[in-house]
This record gives sequence, structure tokens and C-alpha cells, in this order.
Amino acid sequence: MCKSIKRWAYALVASAFAMVMCFSFSACSSDNDNDVDNGVSPVLYSDFEGRIGVNYPLGISGKFVSFSIPKSQAGKIVDLTKGGDWVAGGSVVGGLYRYDDHFFQKGSYVYLLKTGANEIELRYKYVWRAGSTSHTVEGSYKNVKMTTHQDALDWAHKQGLY
Repeated sequence: MCKSIKRWAYALVASAFAMVMCFSFSACSSDNDNDVDNGVSPVLYSDFEGRIGVNYPLGISGKFVSFSIPKSQAGKIVDLTKGGDWVAGGSVVGGLYRYDDHFFQKGSYVYLLKTGANEIELRYKYVWRAGSTSHTVEGSYKNVKMTTHQDALDWAHKQGLY
């Protein structure tokens, strides 16, 4: 129970941080979301307790994609219609879901791989139904600059926020 609460609490904090970072960088004159001068990217990557995860803001829309998978699944496509220890979703689908929720439809998957000290590759495709309507959102990103949870804490400390 305690681990579950810690995961959800961390996911909530990470999501809030990702949203704040998204809005704080939306006023930049550069149109390259990955070119951040202060070393803090709005893409938040986590690696703890044998799990890896990401919160990825979708531009300046205020929406984000978030998912967490076992570290053993790094670099593999994780089918969201099959059982497993994954959590996926984000504001784009109205929440975070597990396999037991049976929210995602055939064709849904996530993929996450750390490719460098502060870079990741991520892919996702969410297919779901709302009433009789089917919805799909997908993305594929390589060489994405990211911030780890420790980077975020260091940044917050420098800003006097923590």
C-alpha cells in the first residue's frame, strides 16, 4: 500500500512539475522545444525502484503524456492491451491507467529508452473509446533532452522553491 501511494504521489508531483515547466518555457522565442538554455527540460524522466517513466508535455497545449514501465522493459514495445506492471496515460486521455482498467484498445503501446546522460527516445500510441467514438493519439521522439527528478530538485533548490 505504501509503495503504491509513493508511486502515485511521485506521479502527481512529476506531472505538476512537467506542466509548470511546459508553461514556463512556452514564452521562449525559440521554437525548438529541446533547446533549453538553463539545462532544465520540460520532459521529466524518472528512474527509481526498478521502474522508468516519463512525463512528456505536448507543446504549449498544457496536455501531457505520461507512462511508467519496469526497467526491464526499457527499449521494448510494451503492449497496453496485455497485462503487465505498467501505468500509462496523461491529461491527453484524462488520467493514468493500468491494465486492470482495460482502458486502452488494440494497437496501444509505449516505448522508452535512455539513449544518453540526458537524452531519451520515446514512442507511444494510445487508442481508446469514449462512448461509441474511437480516439487515437501517438508520437515518436528521438534525442529528446530530459530532466531527471534529481535535476528538477536541484533546479527548484537553486530557485529557492525547495
